[in-house]
Amino acid sequence: MRVGMIGDRGIPARYSGFSNLVEEVSTRLVASHGIDVTVYCRSHYFDNHPEEYRGVRLVYLPAPGGKSFESLWHSARAILHAARQRFDLAFVLDPGNGPLTLPLLLRRMPYVVHTDGLGWQRRKWSALQRRYYRWSEWVSARLATGLVCDSPAMREYYLRTYRAGSAYIPYGGAVGDPPNEDAPALFGLEAGRYHLIVARLEPENNVDLVIREYKASKARFPLVYVGGARYESDYSRRVLAETDGRVKCVGPVYESGILNGLYKQCRTYIHGHEVGGTNPSLLRAMAAGAACVPIDVVFHREVMGGNGPFFSKETGCLAKIIEDLEADGGKTEQLGLEARSRAERFYRWDAVAAAYAALFSSIVEARRSGIELARLPAQDVYHPERFIASGDVA
Repeated sequence: MRVGMIGDRGIPARYSGFSNLVEEVSTRLVASHGIDVTVYCRSHYFDNHPEEYRGVRLVYLPAPGGKSFESLWHSARAILHAARQRFDLAFVLDPGNGPLTLPLLLRRMPYVVHTDGLGWQRRKWSALQRRYYRWSEWVSARLATGLVCDSPAMREYYLRTYRAGSAYIPYGGAVGDPPNEDAPALFGLEAGRYHLIVARLEPENNVDLVIREYKASKARFPLVYVGGARYESDYSRRVLAETDGRVKCVGPVYESGILNGLYKQCRTYIHGHEVGGTNPSLLRAMAAGAACVPIDVVFHREVMGGNGPFFSKETGCLAKIIEDLEADGGKTEQLGLEARSRAERFYRWDAVAAAYAALFSSIVEARRSGIELARLPAQDVYHPERFIASGDVA
């Protein structure tokens, strides 16, 4: 079976949760499931352009267009290229790319769309962009051979809104190299004596809210912000202006071992992402054993199994949680142990890759048997318990 993956910046993963998904799944599909995988990469993100990475074929295409159109431009070119290849199936990330898939339809190439989150709710987009994203969801739900939702709530949303069945396949937790135990010291920090945010500077990630609540608290440990904005905006300038002696901005951290070390040894990891789906940063923090404090939305309650603490946007809510957890090291240690246990049990990359292999195989085998699939019904393919029982590595 030959699969083309379209819609991300590319691998090796460096820039996003989608990139981690593509790397972790594609390499496992090749190594453990015997699937021939090609990943489409945006050429300007990589200094070197090898033809292959860990058995995965790589195709580099330019992606002009700036902040608003880079992703769509690259995806359109990748889809045109893929339509001329002999792929058995295409995997298209982000429903925003759904309206671009006409070449695949004309070639009668089945394709699966990853629904991501609720992109039309992102405050960074203009009204026109939000309308496009909402329309593109409808197109993907109507035309794609199959849909993948990374959370039960997203699956219910597509069923309720578009009457479209889907497969539930989340992200895995652990990503990249083992935690670097010296990571805090690299930034002048002490293990267990800092609070952490890891996020892009986008309004729906609520970095401004977290900083404001932290500064209103009586916390003694510094707040460390890891991340930045690829494109400068009024929002990013306003947030960065809030940093002071207590709030430390270290910029993006791309070395996975160092980032995992920061997750592992923080006092709390504060997660303000509020727009849809299972969030890879939260899972990564859980897998590292961080005491996680997410904003209270249904997606994070699913991931955490309902076990908080969760914070709201109410003034003083997060400040109180920060103060309480800073004062109670035993509580944060217990929260971290529970988070890691849940990540190891329910969010496993081996199970994620096996689920994609099962989904892709069901579509390709139906096609080879002469069964024409206009749209795949809901699929039950994710079974992490099988890998826990077998003792496989996540």
